Amino acid sequence: MGLTKPATFTMATICLNLSYCQLKEELSEESYLQLYQYGFSEFKSGYTPALRIKKNNRGQTLTVLNYTVEQLFATAYGEGLSINHDQTIIDVKERIKLQGIRCYKLFVPQQQAANFYCIMQQNLKLEFPDYQVTIELVENEKYMIITDIV
Repeated sequence: MGLTKPATFTMATICLNLSYCQLKEELSEESYLQLYQYGFSEFKSGYTPALRIKKNNRGQTLTVLNYTVEQLFATAYGEGLSINHDQTIIDVKERIKLQGIRCYKLFVPQQQAANFYCIMQQNLKLEFPDYQVTIELVENEKYMIITDIV
């Protein structure tokens, strides 16, 4: 009878260790698959237009305040080097909608940092599904073309 208690304790310890290892593995898979977070909001009174990227060991965050929709597209499709207004061709019915001022925030976990601007492009497609944005290279300069989706 004296042997059963240590044997039971040993078995319980082994089971707990296996459960802990399995849980740890599941948690690391979950954190690896952690999705990005984003949001849009309307114009914020009292703030000048600004863009800020903050990086830390968890990931990186992009905060954009009071940019036009056109500027948001230029930031996303310029992949960090915003495409200037002179390099933008707009062929849409209601151009005024692209001049609407919005705010945007994106957090991307470290594992997805390489897809940062691609994720922003996807967010913009979801938020503004009426537009198609294409990029053309002309003499090593990016030109952004915004058209209505027919």
